Order: sequence, then structure tokens, then C-alpha cells
Amino acid sequence: MDWVVRLFAGLTATFAVVGLWGVSEPTPTIPTPTPVVTLRTLPIASQTPSTTTTTTLPVPADALCPQWWPLAIEVGWTLDLLPTLDYVMWRESRCDPTQHNTTLNRDGSTDVGLTQINDRSWCLPTRWYPGGYLQTIGALPTVGCEQLFDPQLNLISAKAIYDYALQHNRNGWQPWGL
Repeated sequence: MDWVVRLFAGLTATFAVVGLWGVSEPTPTIPTPTPVVTLRTLPIASQTPSTTTTTTLPVPADALCPQWWPLAIEVGWTLDLLPTLDYVMWRESRCDPTQHNTTLNRDGSTDVGLTQINDRSWCLPTRWYPGGYLQTIGALPTVGCEQLFDPQLNLISAKAIYDYALQHNRNGWQPWGL
């Protein structure tokens, strides 16, 4: 039994030395519990234009871009996706639809609007989509990316990109690095 204690002590010392040299395994992260948030509601227009009925949309008190939640729902985003979309809009543009990143991409492409959609990947002509991917699927009406400054067209396009990535990569948020 004494040999087990010595072996364990030796292993512990080995792991301590390995840890000092920076070769140790990464410490597993323990998920933190999701905080409970107070909800507030924003009115959203009914989908049918002939009625004046409004519905309330629950928006967490800590939402970063709550002004865009009703429009996101209107163009097809679902409630379960809104918290992550909210984070993407904040991280990418600080909720400002006029943002245009022209300097950070190494390949010379630019990122446009609320969700910072990459022009080269999604709205400029390519050999596979001569009219642009978003134009080919009907998310954008004309060739070019200037339309992505329109919050509605940006959110429609972002949803199309999310759906594409979900279908092809099983991770709809992959184009945003999530």
C-alpha cells in the first residue's frame, strides 16, 4: 500500500512540474448558471396590415439592441435566436446600421450594416453566384452591397446567411465566428 502512496505523490509532483512548464492540460471550464433577467415588452405590429392588433415581444432588460428586436421578428428571426442576434448586432456594429468596416479584413473585403455582412462572401458577384449570393436567393433586390445599410434588408440577409450556415455547417452563427 505504501507504494501506491509513493506513486500518487510522484504523479502529483510530475503534474506540478508539467504545469510549471506550461504543458498541462487546460482546466475545464465550468458553465456558469444563466442569470434570471427581468423582461420588458415592446409592441410589434401584427403581420396582417389590415388589422391594428399589436402583440408584445418579451425583451430582456439586459438586451443590447432592443430597438431591432421587433424588426428581426418581423423578417423571420425566432425568439430563441434573438439573444444571440442581439449580441452579434452589438459586437459587430454597436447597433448602428450605418457601420461600414473597410479596414479590418486582410482580403480587402468590407463588412456592412447592423450584422456586418461581408461583401465578398455574400453580396458581390462570384463565379458560383454571378449576381451575388444574397441577390440570387432573393434577399437583396439588386447587385451591390449598399442595400445592407437598410436595417430590414440587413436582418433579412443575416437570416439567410444564418440559415445557409446552419444547413451547410450545422452552426448558423459560424459566419460571425460563434
